[in-house]
Amino acid sequence: MLDAGLLGAWGADGWLVLRGALGEAVVDDVSTAVDEVEGWAAVDGSPGLHHWEQTEHGPALARSEDFVPHQAVLRDLICGPLRFQAGALLGEPAVLFKEKVNFKHPGGAGFAPHQDATAYRFVDHHVSCMVPLDPATAASGCLDVVSGRHREGVLPNDRGRIDPAVVPTLRWEQAEVQPGDLLWFDSFTPHRSGTNTTDRPRRALYLTYNAAADGDHRATYYADKATELAAADAGDRVRISINDDFLGRPVEGRP
Repeated sequence: MLDAGLLGAWGADGWLVLRGALGEAVVDDVSTAVDEVEGWAAVDGSPGLHHWEQTEHGPALARSEDFVPHQAVLRDLICGPLRFQAGALLGEPAVLFKEKVNFKHPGGAGFAPHQDATAYRFVDHHVSCMVPLDPATAASGCLDVVSGRHREGVLPNDRGRIDPAVVPTLRWEQAEVQPGDLLWFDSFTPHRSGTNTTDRPRRALYLTYNAAADGDHRATYYADKATELAAADAGDRVRISINDDFLGRPVEGRP
């Protein structure tokens, strides 16, 4: 339950950490389910949508998404209690917009400063939830977030990356979280993350919701994204988002 104090902090800051929101058994079940999704990518890349990156340790899976129709444990959590919590933050019933796992294996790249709103078409406002399955620390590439600037809408940017002249004017805070915690953030909240410098993965679900009154656009989003990425020329970086914010390097021979 989100009380008035938590909702007030959410409105003021644009992000909120709920400590110990998920029990150990739930985290274990979700972690096992994510292992299954990772296995799909390793075998033949289906079902789901998977993205790889080149690290100093070799090729590594960077992200998997579009798995809710195929994995019941993840679907029950994402479309059940977390969807209802998203509705509490939105102030009205919510619907799933998209879902993904960022694996951030050792050496896995981070993300440049950005706002998700520039990547999420079809609806103007969303909320997202990070569900950490491994400790997200400064060393493993946790999120850095900015409080209060979500109320300003879209900041100056280039293909989703916040203008480098604006970045130093933002007050960045490290949002370190542990398995069982939930980190919610507004689609206009500036955030970024660093490289995983540890010897263990930093896996996390990222789940995005919009108000149900604005429609169910999940299928349209993934169709649009597939078209966008197929036409993208990323150069020396992997394109895994509509935003050009991922700092990972491409693996030769992989899309």
